[in-house]
Amino acid sequence: MGKMSFINNASIMFATLFALLWLPEGLAWTTTPLSMTMSGNGGSVNTEEVPIISRRRALSSVVGTLVGVTTTLSVDPSFVWASSSPSVAGDYENRDRRSSKDYSVIREDYYYMMGKSPPRLLNGPLRLDDPQWNAFGSCETAEGGSSSNSCTYVSLKQRIPAYSKYAFNIALGAKQYGSLGKYLQDAARTNSDKDWQKASSFVTTLPQTPPPPPVDALLKMVLFASSMLTSPTFNGISRELLVARFYANEASFATKEIAEAIESRDPERAMAAWEFGKDSWNSYFQVVNGKISPKVGEKFEPIPSLQ
Repeated sequence: MGKMSFINNASIMFATLFALLWLPEGLAWTTTPLSMTMSGNGGSVNTEEVPIISRRRALSSVVGTLVGVTTTLSVDPSFVWASSSPSVAGDYENRDRRSSKDYSVIREDYYYMMGKSPPRLLNGPLRLDDPQWNAFGSCETAEGGSSSNSCTYVSLKQRIPAYSKYAFNIALGAKQYGSLGKYLQDAARTNSDKDWQKASSFVTTLPQTPPPPPVDALLKMVLFASSMLTSPTFNGISRELLVARFYANEASFATKEIAEAIESRDPERAMAAWEFGKDSWNSYFQVVNGKISPKVGEKFEPIPSLQ
């Protein structure tokens, strides 16, 4: 029985090793099932912390197990995702986005697919031929970065209905997010419960009530970007879509961070989170505004800085 058990255990380990060799490097090997990753109406369903290790780490674990003639794979505690709290107030762009407290609207954004982050504030449209943003191979582009090939072309028949469906709610969310900043300034100056409660009404969804516009707009930002930046003639995920999702997720994080700061009556944290969210909203607009031609509608106006 001992010899047969050893053979069976070794067979299992070699089979696992073979399977891991075929696991794409960009994917992760998890020890628990992945949960849903989209959220709406102010509530996220991706609340479970999932231990994760890379293929290279997994291969090392399997090889070490085979050499040690053991029968189980152990997960190093260092592989578990860390806390997302920034070390310095306002340094949110450098936080650990792998944390389960990241409050993403959708998991598959630019950081998830590429392992690196766009800048905190995008100051201009993305160049189609910039290799920094090219996620899945280069498309042929004209001089100056313009392109009309199948990788990037989205018809008016697809963009106009998407704009009609989502643009008003997104613009309203952005406008009220700008107003939120002024109420946070008032709360920071007076520290009165009335001002804090007013600010809270912009980011907190009460039971049996619709979410406030800045919260309601977050999922619509993801859906709008998917419709505006996905070509029906190209089966890949465009670089613009991944970046737009990234900034929508950043805006979602800022909203939740503001809500927590209001609850703890922390004006410095609240204002730092608001500034970060403003940059995220405006960067998102830089990405999607390129697809909003006069025939589609008016481009989104950036959220102004506070006076």
